[in-house]
Amino acid sequence: MQSTGTILPCQPLTVSYFHVENSIIANGIRADIRHFAWECSCDARFEPNSHYLDYSLGPRARGARLLPDGKRHAPPFGEVSYLPKGSQFEARCEPSEYRIFCLTFESLTADQLFQNEVMPSSLPPCFDVKAPWVRQGLARLAQEVRNPGFAPDIMVETIALSLVIDLSRHLQIAHKCDDTADPRMAGWRLRRLQERIEAGLAGPLSIVDLAEECGVSSRHLMRTFKNTVGKTLGSYIADARIAQAKRELVQDGALIKVVAGNCGFQSVAAFSAAFRKATGLSPRGFRHEMLRG
Repeated sequence: MQSTGTILPCQPLTVSYFHVENSIIANGIRADIRHFAWECSCDARFEPNSHYLDYSLGPRARGARLLPDGKRHAPPFGEVSYLPKGSQFEARCEPSEYRIFCLTFESLTADQLFQNEVMPSSLPPCFDVKAPWVRQGLARLAQEVRNPGFAPDIMVETIALSLVIDLSRHLQIAHKCDDTADPRMAGWRLRRLQERIEAGLAGPLSIVDLAEECGVSSRHLMRTFKNTVGKTLGSYIADARIAQAKRELVQDGALIKVVAGNCGFQSVAAFSAAFRKATGLSPRGFRHEMLRG
């Protein structure tokens, strides 16, 4: 592996080759053209230690993915991508070679812009930023880094900070569009949500967390889910817990305390009350009726 001597912000550490072709640093803002490659497939964990904005100077590898914590699916990367500082990903790397232009930020001014009150705090990473002004700004900076002109550091800092503003505005608009989007949930998103709920019945299922995983606001998720399924998300989760309990209660050797925990209830009393409300029977009574029948 060819190294730059020190680990750079957001540098991939599992690559077979890494080289910085050109670089300009301006008041904590680093603009790099990076060339790196993987010779074989690998899985790794990636935690950006800076806000990271990149612009691909060549094709992205098919099959390569970054999966945010708790997710099993993620969209492919587009020409421009943004990863928030402090986010965590499971990375799937395929044999491939990359040339990218990227911006990383160790700048107080940039941090203040990224943490502004307008930008939604729960916004997920954007693997495909479809904002023309952001793309054009990155392309201009890439050209500046390749062939610096007069006062390149001032040019980089000025354009980079304007890109943070453009990115924030774009993501804010995308966030607000939740309220005007299709009132029904896309089939693929509904299936993914249902799979997530089924897999997580043993623990707490926060609507805020589910919405974040879906990349939408809590209000949008609740509205579109009800429009699609015909019941509230909270009711669906409660029904799923009871359905899971019914399946477990009829198994040989089932223990009510264990079933309660497997279905997300903190105590047998809470489980029994919820089960009786839903079915008219206690868990023990239900098990007796099913086994007798």
